[in-house]
Amino acid sequence: MASATGNHSSLRSSCSFPNLLVWLLNLSLLALAAAALGPVLLLRPRPTPFGWALVSVHAATVLSALSALLAHLAHRPRLAAHAALAVAALSGHALASAAFFLRLDGSLELIGSARDRREQLALAFLEEVLLLAMFLAQAVALAATCVVSRRWEREYREVETEKAAVARKRGRKMARVQAESAAAAEAGVKAVDEKVMSSSSGKKVHWANDDGFEEC
Repeated sequence: MASATGNHSSLRSSCSFPNLLVWLLNLSLLALAAAALGPVLLLRPRPTPFGWALVSVHAATVLSALSALLAHLAHRPRLAAHAALAVAALSGHALASAAFFLRLDGSLELIGSARDRREQLALAFLEEVLLLAMFLAQAVALAATCVVSRRWEREYREVETEKAAVARKRGRKMARVQAESAAAAEAGVKAVDEKVMSSSSGKKVHWANDDGFEEC
């Protein structure tokens, strides 16, 4: 029982560095996604469809980071849901970065900013840097989350296997104790019966015969 409890506590400590890495990366993603909203809204406070596409990319990043953090807090990783959000965010980062890098003028026209050219270029450069940083952080966070999730699943299976073995051992021990108790009770009953029989056979029984004599 103590070993099972020790294994439960080791689930959190055995991979502390990957856990810490996942935490730091997802917190960084939250900060980067919040910061990346700034250039989009500064370029145009009322975003165009292209601007809303950028906002949706940042929203997917926030949801992906929050799902990873909540899963680690609950120690119940949901890899499929997190991976879907992370892949969607990664795709958005890659497409938005490619749009700014390959077609900067077209992207600025799609944003439809009323600012001057220099401010547009500065904000677009800042947005591109943040998108690239989010792409790298999201990719590393997804890989680290996969590693941690698989390790958790393996350790949970080991703990469950050990718990089952302990339960079987406890069951066998209880069955042995019950069998010994039943044997001891049966031996006690036999001893009492033998004592009663021996005490009964030692008594003298008298009866009167037809001649008036008593026989023993």
